[in-house]
Amino acid sequence: MNISAICEVLEGKVRGKPVAVTHFPDGIPDSYTGVKVDPCGILRHAMDEGRVVYFDREHQDCLHGAFITGVHEGNEQISSGRILTDYIPAYNLDAAHSFNSGKSVLPQGTVKGIGAAPLDNVPAGIEVHWIVVVCRPQWAGMIGAARSVTDGVMPSTAAGNSFCTDAFVTPWYEDNVVMTPGDYGGRMNNKLKPEEMFVIIPSKYADNLVKILAATPDVKGLYEATRPEDSEYWEKQKAKAERAAQREGGSGTDKAAELGLKISMDWEEAALEMIAGAPKFVRKFAVGNVEDFAEEKGYDCVTVAVVEEQMENAGMGRFKRKAASGGKKRWWWPFQ
Repeated sequence: MNISAICEVLEGKVRGKPVAVTHFPDGIPDSYTGVKVDPCGILRHAMDEGRVVYFDREHQDCLHGAFITGVHEGNEQISSGRILTDYIPAYNLDAAHSFNSGKSVLPQGTVKGIGAAPLDNVPAGIEVHWIVVVCRPQWAGMIGAARSVTDGVMPSTAAGNSFCTDAFVTPWYEDNVVMTPGDYGGRMNNKLKPEEMFVIIPSKYADNLVKILAATPDVKGLYEATRPEDSEYWEKQKAKAERAAQREGGSGTDKAAELGLKISMDWEEAALEMIAGAPKFVRKFAVGNVEDFAEEKGYDCVTVAVVEEQMENAGMGRFKRKAASGGKKRWWWPFQ
């Protein structure tokens, strides 16, 4: 893996550090520190605190997670799956047994323990088996394509089983990307916000993240390639071209040229700066969408309020002005 490049393209798109997960079948390296937490909780220590940690039979605080990961035999209630039926009325016994057997658990003794380290600080000589990140869905959709862009195999998804299965077991059996919201315990132990989810990427596919996230797709070209000849999109494009040809100067013209944007309406400079804060591959598309919206609403000039209204209407939420380094302010774009 090109770890430095992967960390670079993930920066700002995932919470904290991407986490390198490693199975230890024979013993725990001295470079890892045991922590007595719920097994899935080692992810948070690596992700948010930058620690290099592990759990095993002694260093764990959840018998259910320890059973699922094969470091503890648990008890009859756990190994049978009856624990789910006993405390969660929705589960019948067959479903509960299925979740606590077969491909939802590692065979006892498969590993001595499992380690988690920040991807940019994995101890020397340690093999990374897969990477776990926490992110918002719009990034999960791109990160989750790490395998499918290679061979068309879609990510595995999960619901109903333990998050320890998602994070430490399913990738071992399926060698596939996993996209999951996690169960209640997994989310709580890793302090996920309501809008966050997990993505697990086997190391063999991780370099694809650089191609996916660092490339500049032609969003406008892709969109136009899907429009039929009788789409109203082409009428709007024709009208824009005519409007732009008739427009001489106008507010925002110089600022748009400075920012490398093409506009066909009057714009406030602050509104143009908002668009310029978007990822490069969506800027042209964003200008067109905002102008279409402004024209439909009868607005003569695109202001900050118009851009915010368009984004709210499109379900992208509101822009916010955030403090950046040096005390300056910058516009936060929903894709960031």
